[in-house]
Amino acid sequence: LSTQASKALDDGDVAGAVAILDRAADEAGESSAPLRGVLLGAGGSVAAHADPGEGVARFEQALRTLEGAEDLRVARAELHLNVAGLLHEQAVENPGLLNRAVPHYHSALQLVLREEAPLLWAAAHADLATAYLTMPMTEASSQLRLGVAAQSLRSALKVYTREDYPEQWASVQLNLANSLVYTPSSHQADNLVEAVELYEAVLQARDRDTDPLGRARVLANQGNVLAHIGDFDQAKAKLYEARYLFEELDDHDSVRTVRGVLDEISRQQAIGRTDTLENQTLDRTQE
Repeated sequence: LSTQASKALDDGDVAGAVAILDRAADEAGESSAPLRGVLLGAGGSVAAHADPGEGVARFEQALRTLEGAEDLRVARAELHLNVAGLLHEQAVENPGLLNRAVPHYHSALQLVLREEAPLLWAAAHADLATAYLTMPMTEASSQLRLGVAAQSLRSALKVYTREDYPEQWASVQLNLANSLVYTPSSHQADNLVEAVELYEAVLQARDRDTDPLGRARVLANQGNVLAHIGDFDQAKAKLYEARYLFEELDDHDSVRTVRGVLDEISRQQAIGRTDTLENQTLDRTQE
């Protein structure tokens, strides 16, 4: 029956494939609950293509069936990650679904070790961090999630190396830099310096010819952080390049944002020069 379902799916008959997998799960359930759970999960994967909500329901049914199946911890972790991914995608229109996705990410991480399923483990950490970073900050305690997100991103980077997984590495590096910028900390200055370095590493992987928009966004973020730590010359250099790329791409909103930062830098430099002149005048008066 599973083979027949694969054939139906190859023929584009999604509903037929799901129906056959349901029949297979029912027959397997008579002698093997774990096999029934695996087949229900397969049905969820197929159903999710047409209806994410149906996919979520089927994955959760499969997880209930597989509860306690210690020898299938990796398969269960994959199901948790699938559920979380579907909920995360739907959260674009319904942000409240992130609260349902997060426990599934945690469950996946509780089931497997990095050594057992490194890519699954890294994906769960990276996606959990993304969920935390996108959840609204409704109260002061919500900011603690940013710290957890940073820890998860650092964990993901133990697997997503620049050499082996360059795309995932760049994405995680960028999210880590962003989290360091906005996470409240008693070492905020150190976090900002680290964020600048992380942005710089990502820039080396974001070529202006192949990914001009991605490069422009990183430059804008880096320039903004450099301005906050008072390195105005470096900040302006990064922001000028970002503005140029945004102008080429006709991204007018981003151009205005970058100009606003550049204007603020000019204002701060003017204030600095004024303060210096006032101090020099005061020194001469005292003499």
